[in-house]
Formats: sequence, C-alpha cells, structure tokens
Amino acid sequence: MANLSEKQLLVLTISVAILLTGGLLFLVYQDRTEVETIESEISGLDSRLQTAEMEVRKIPTREDKVLQFRAVEPRELAVLPTEQHIADFHRQLSGFLSTAGMKFQELPESSPEDSELAKGIRVTRNRIKGLGDANAILKFINSIENDPRLVAVKGYKVQAGEPDRDDPEATIIHEVEIELETYHYRPGKASINREHIPGGEERLQDPKMRATIAAFQPERPDTYVLRPAVGRRDPFVDPRRAREFIDPDAERAEFEAQEKIVVELESSYRDVTEILEKEKALESAGDLFRLDRIRREIDDKINNLRARVEQVSVTKAVSVTALQARIDVLDENLGRVRTSRAPKEVVVTRIVAEKVIEEIREKFESGKYAEIDSLGQSWVSFLRGKEVMPEAQPVLEEIRLLRDRAKVLAEFGVMTFKIGGRIVDRENPARSVVQINGKYLRVGDPIDGKGLVRLLEIGLDSVAFGYKDETIRRGVDSDGRGSK
Repeated sequence: MANLSEKQLLVLTISVAILLTGGLLFLVYQDRTEVETIESEISGLDSRLQTAEMEVRKIPTREDKVLQFRAVEPRELAVLPTEQHIADFHRQLSGFLSTAGMKFQELPESSPEDSELAKGIRVTRNRIKGLGDANAILKFINSIENDPRLVAVKGYKVQAGEPDRDDPEATIIHEVEIELETYHYRPGKASINREHIPGGEERLQDPKMRATIAAFQPERPDTYVLRPAVGRRDPFVDPRRAREFIDPDAERAEFEAQEKIVVELESSYRDVTEILEKEKALESAGDLFRLDRIRREIDDKINNLRARVEQVSVTKAVSVTALQARIDVLDENLGRVRTSRAPKEVVVTRIVAEKVIEEIREKFESGKYAEIDSLGQSWVSFLRGKEVMPEAQPVLEEIRLLRDRAKVLAEFGVMTFKIGGRIVDRENPARSVVQINGKYLRVGDPIDGKGLVRLLEIGLDSVAFGYKDETIRRGVDSDGRGSK
C-alpha cells in the first residue's frame, strides 16, 4: 500500500466501493425476489384457505343431503327388482305355463351375471321351450310381461305344428322357444361401507329434516293391467259359440268364496296397521331395542301378506271385478307402507343399553332365566352391524355376564335334589351332615357323579350348592323337603 500513489489509492478505493455497492445491490435484489416469492405463496395459501373454508361451511349441508338420501334410499330403490323377486319369478314360471295351458320341454337354469346397463344391476338370460296352441302361447307371453321391471321378452321362435288329417277340428300344437332376460338390483359390497356422520341419528330427528324425508316421493313402477269389463269381449272366446248359462246360486257361492279370501287379507292388513301404531309409540319413547324387534315383526308380516296377495294374483283366485278392486287397494296400501319404512342407522348408546339391562335385571331377580336367554339372543341380533358407543360397552359387558349367569342358573334349575334330614353344627360347619337324594353328605362333597355340583353350606333353613362358579341356595321346608 505504501508504494501506491495517491491516484492509485483513489482508484482502488472507488473500485472497492463499486464492488461493495454492487454486491449489496445484488443481495437486496435477491432478498426482494425471495420476498416476492414468499408473498406470492402466502397469497396462494390465503386463496386455498378461503376455498377450504367455503368447502367446510358446505359440509353440514352436504351431510344433511347424505343423511336424507340414506333415509329415503330404500324407498328410492324399491322400484328396482330384488334378487328375491327374480327368484320368486323363476319359481312361478312353471305356474305361468300350466295356467296358460302350455307344456314345457325345457326350463331355464338361472345364472345371473353383471349387466352393462349400470353397476349393481344383475341380468339373467333364460331360454324356455314349450308346447301349446296359439291361445296358450299368447296367454303365457302376456302373463310374464305384466311386470316389465322383472322380465323382458328378447325374442321367440314358433315352429308351426301340423294339423291332424284324421281330425281337422283338433287343436294344433306348436313348438315355441322364448328368450327372456330378468334383471335385479344387488349393490356390491363396497357400497355398503359408509362413513359415519357424527350426530346423524339426532340430526334425523330435526323437524325440518323429518319433513323433507316425509315429503320425498319415490319413483313408482308403471303397471298395466287389463281390467275385466262386462261389455268387453274376451278375445280368446269364439263369438260364434253360444254363451253359457250361469247358475245364480253357483255364482253367489263363488262370490262368497272369493270374498272370504279378500276379507282375510284385509284383516291381516289391519293387524299390520295396529302394530305400526305400537312402533310409533316405541320410537317416540326412544326404546330402540324393542323398536328393532317390533320392526322385524312388522317386516315379516308385510312380506308374508305381500306373498299371499301375489299368490292370489298369480293363481287368479279372485276374479270378481269389485273384489279385485279391493285387492288392488290393499296391494297399493302395502306398497305405500313398505316404501315408507326406511331403515335408520341406529347407534347403540348407553341409554339404549341401560333400558335392556333394567329388563334383564328384573327378569333375573324374578328367576325368569329362560326368558333372559331368549332376550339375550334378540339383543345379540340387534347389535349385529351397529355402531356401539364407548360409554355403552360396560353395560354390554354386564348384559353378557347376566346372560351367562342366567344360563348357568337355568341349567341348575332343571336338576332335581331331594333334601332330607340334616344335622347342623354351627360351631364346626364341617361336621354338619345333610341327606340329599338318599345319601348323607358333608360340605365339599360332590352331588352328582361328574362333580359339577358340590355342597357348599348346610343351614337350618337352606342348603347352598356350587355349580359353575355360582352359589345357589335351596330352601328346606319344615318337613325336610327341598324347595327351589
């Protein structure tokens, strides 16, 4: 530095200053760029947070829509045939053939497969071969097409029969081959797994939600039924033939027989409506366990009644127009009741479990052990597939223990022990002796040959037995006989 001139030092100083200034400016520019990048990221995060907040605010509304859909789903899907409907239809095919007057050569073996129409739709392709005249063939096709949701006639072939040369008036029998397709709805296992919506059961009880669910109108299947009419000519009856005379007494007897069938069906429907009122009362009281049992009873009665109505329809057991109209009204009412009975997702809370344990305790104290076992089986069936709240688990464990104890006590209750004379030593109980089933026994001795029952205590008024960790006392009457 000492050898540098003043001018060189000035240049060096200026150069260093310029370099330092440039470095500082570069650092400032770099920091500014980084700040702008961070500000841009913050702005983007703010925008995403605002979008997320908007979506979060929509969650309750969307959850309500999901709850509403789940509540009305069975009514909405009731328009679709089920696998049971198709199974019933296949069982009735031979009945359709015999009713129409045909003879079958080959009935299909149903083998459902996934349809290309939509997920969950299963299609079964069938081929039926039979023999019959033109009248019987038309009747059969008409009978199986009465419900287009169940079956579709995809095609048919008719091999014309040869007339009988010896008897020109004989009925000509044709050979027919009919191709059918039946459809039913069966959702996949994946669609059954559903996310739990917190507070769903309580939200379904909201008046606005209940009103929305009640106002839902499901799609109804279109049906077409040719109603009988006095002025309508039967297309299968030759008009050139003389009309048959109808005996009034026979007609009256037939009407009474058919009316009896209708009255029995209407009476069964009234029984269903009465149980429906009980269901409403239990639902209002919040007694979900009894509610579940009565709902099962209602479903069984409705299914049985629908099967009887369908049987009457298929077999044409009721043909009088006025009576058939009553059957139609009954069938419509049944359909309305069935579609309105949407199953609810039930969460087993401590309150629900405590209602059951109270009933079991009462029966246990009364010694109704067999009834506890039956009630316990219904309770296990009720729990299957339902969500159980953690606070209800201790009560469930108590129910299980009482069931096990009741089972043991019920087993002991059927055992017979004839208690005779006894000697009671209060100071030394081990020296006490009692006669049971003709044998003198002391405390600790086995009562039965397997050693499952042992004598635990001999008292003045009772004898205590031990059986499967239970202590059971049997009172002793004044004459020395044992009493349960």
